[in-house]
Amino acid sequence: MAQDTPQTPKDIEPLARIARFSWDWAPALCAPGDGCADYHRAWSMLRLVQAQGKPPAGWAFFHAEIARAAAQGARRVLISGGADTGVLAIVASGFRNAGVTPQITYVDRCATPVMQNRLLGAELGLDLTACTADMLSFRAEGMDLVIAHSFLVFFPRDHRGRVVANWAASLVPGGAVLMSSALAEDGEGEPWRPAGADDIPTRQARLTEQARAAGLAPAEAAELAEVAGWFWATRPTRRTGPLAETELRGLFEAAGLTVERVDYTAKATAARTGTGTVRRRRAEIVARKPA
Repeated sequence: MAQDTPQTPKDIEPLARIARFSWDWAPALCAPGDGCADYHRAWSMLRLVQAQGKPPAGWAFFHAEIARAAAQGARRVLISGGADTGVLAIVASGFRNAGVTPQITYVDRCATPVMQNRLLGAELGLDLTACTADMLSFRAEGMDLVIAHSFLVFFPRDHRGRVVANWAASLVPGGAVLMSSALAEDGEGEPWRPAGADDIPTRQARLTEQARAAGLAPAEAAELAEVAGWFWATRPTRRTGPLAETELRGLFEAAGLTVERVDYTAKATAARTGTGTVRRRRAEIVARKPA
């Protein structure tokens, strides 16, 4: 049965425990060669102390699309990557609200978020398979939905097509990719970033205050700020390039998927950078495999 009172992702995600787990265990679980230990160690803690546990962007979009798909019989879901348990919390609460029990497969190449998702899955009693695997080579079978959040931008442009092709191969006819991602305008250059985003020392000082206010010990608050500063300075688009709508549509078309929606959620803002001016907006995307 559907929930009498709809749940939000925040209602079911024990973020304080999830954040403590990754903070303590990421250095041991993340593969040294992947360079993701700082990112995975700090991400959940940042959500906890900076955003007061706010779910990933676009959760209401995902809930609406999950409800629509569940009403049409969708049960099997592939979550393609995730920095922590935020996306799983979106999917689980969305299906709970729809009164449906899904079969969820979560895939990430790093063991830290895989373990986080296993912990959440066990706590919530989910039918969850969490796999340490690379979406460049992983294909599931019989999926009704593929869920991806800010995922493709972590791959170089010449690898993104393989990921989307694997999504398409994982879907049943009529299945859909649901995606939330920041999209840059077409053109060269770095995506626009908010004013002050690159003033890392100021951001670190603010984060230290927030972490102390959230109850972290002084040494941990300082360490969190140090770790966050590192990955703020090494954001993925500097290595992989931004993702534009034209590119995304081409990737879906090449994989045999039909784009049904690309809805932008905020007004674009432009700024000059050393490599040009590129605007960026978050978009909510639905692409479907023909029935």
